[in-house]
Amino acid sequence: MKRSFQSSVWTIRDARIALGARALSTAGTSVTSIAAILLLHDGGVGPLGVAAFLAALVIPAIATMGIAGRIVDTRDSRGILIIASLAQAAAVAALGVSHSVGMIFATGVVISLAQAFEQPTWTALVPRIVGEERIGQAISWQQGLSAIASPIGAGLGGLLVTLDDVAWGFWADAATYVLLAGAALIIRTRRHGATDAAAHVDGPDPAASGSWTAGLRIVARDRILLPMFGAIVVFIVLVEGINPVEVFLARDALGATDWQYGLSEFFAGAGGLIGAAVAGRILSNTTRARVATAGFGLAAAIMVAMGLAPGFWVYAVLITALVAAFGTGNATFGALLTSRTPDAYRGRVSSALNGLARTASLIALGLGGVGNAVLGPRATFVVAGIAGALTMAVAGVAVLRAQRAEVSAALSAGRTDG
Repeated sequence: MKRSFQSSVWTIRDARIALGARALSTAGTSVTSIAAILLLHDGGVGPLGVAAFLAALVIPAIATMGIAGRIVDTRDSRGILIIASLAQAAAVAALGVSHSVGMIFATGVVISLAQAFEQPTWTALVPRIVGEERIGQAISWQQGLSAIASPIGAGLGGLLVTLDDVAWGFWADAATYVLLAGAALIIRTRRHGATDAAAHVDGPDPAASGSWTAGLRIVARDRILLPMFGAIVVFIVLVEGINPVEVFLARDALGATDWQYGLSEFFAGAGGLIGAAVAGRILSNTTRARVATAGFGLAAAIMVAMGLAPGFWVYAVLITALVAAFGTGNATFGALLTSRTPDAYRGRVSSALNGLARTASLIALGLGGVGNAVLGPRATFVVAGIAGALTMAVAGVAVLRAQRAEVSAALSAGRTDG
């Protein structure tokens, strides 16, 4: 037990500060997200208005994935984090003063733009804080804490809207961003940009041009990351379309009450904790690659079962299993991607993945709406689940082949050296 604690990320001062502050900020962001959508709904913008708001949240990450990654890898991490956190604090504080539709849209764009720089900065900084051997553990803790914080924040946001005290929620969220900026200020570990970027991988620098494709070219050099990266983008297009359909499955097809539908957030949080706990125990990159594809594939298969669920409580159990499987895949892939990416390029790779994932999510929203209108919620879940499972099965085969090829190449190089 003592040895286990000594190897924990919680023994590291900067890790405690970063993980704690980010979890608190996640809860605050959930307050704002839920409250903003409810205010838009109550303001009569209609489904198209809500869809436009969701699109506005993803466009900044897509538009900036090249420049954001380059800045993250070539500038001081502390400055990026402080500026991004304070920008979000100011935007949310302004929303506490005015809840107009225009202000909600403007705030969403500012927050998304700031997060396009902030998230890859944290992704690249955390391995420096905890060390390469604890990357998986740190990502799992981060995901587990988010699984707890998100439903708490979402529930609080809904309650504040009901009580007509939503301004306090926005100001509380602004305070969490200020605390996040303070955390960035007192964390001793930093990435210093230009000095770090001088350390290139073998061969020509794949990111020398600084274009938005730089992160993708880095991934393309890795025979294991490349098929997984591509499959996950396709998986997001096929599977995330269920997000706008979920409410129709729960409320219309399964007859869930408002209380039951809200409760599903806590079932999802429990699943996120389970997934983080499983992923945190996986230390080998070889195993991570296999578990990631299996986790995503299992999540897709569970979606099929959700589409066939006879009632809400079966659905609730399945959503717990779904998020656990997806969380396991997400955390193990995150650890794999980070550990196999050279330190000097982690910002560019993270930004590229974030931008492509947001692009896929935008496409998925449209597909989900069409699927729900044409097929209905049950059939949409079933079709999306089958397509996602097949995608990850193909990815699993590609990963196994790539791992065998990598082992063979290493053995051949060993014989040549000998």
